[in-house]
Amino acid sequence: MQYEEREIGEISVIRIRESRLTSQEAPEMKTAFLKMLTEGRRILIINLADVEYMDSTGLGSFLFGIRQAEANDKELIFCGLSPRIESLIKIAQLDSILEIYETEEIAIKEVQDDLNKEIS
Repeated sequence: MQYEEREIGEISVIRIRESRLTSQEAPEMKTAFLKMLTEGRRILIINLADVEYMDSTGLGSFLFGIRQAEANDKELIFCGLSPRIESLIKIAQLDSILEIYETEEIAIKEVQDDLNKEIS
């Protein structure tokens, strides 16, 4: 699975560089989540702007990531969802479980604002 990662303080921003997240990519996505959540920063923002298609197996890898984040006392945030993927998440009724922002910039700003509130 192709992705790019950059760090901003306590935040890791990961941009998934795949057009599809299906049963073929899901095992690699789960492995990547494990690595990111055990070695990475406290907060991970997953940018899905390049992902055009996802099936239920791809969506399942997100749930795996959420469980691993909770187990490792980390936070997993998603952004840049296409209308098709956003619709899949709503149909599966996962929009109340997943923390989703429209863009990477909005997600970073919100997380940084929350971190600043923790400090003060």
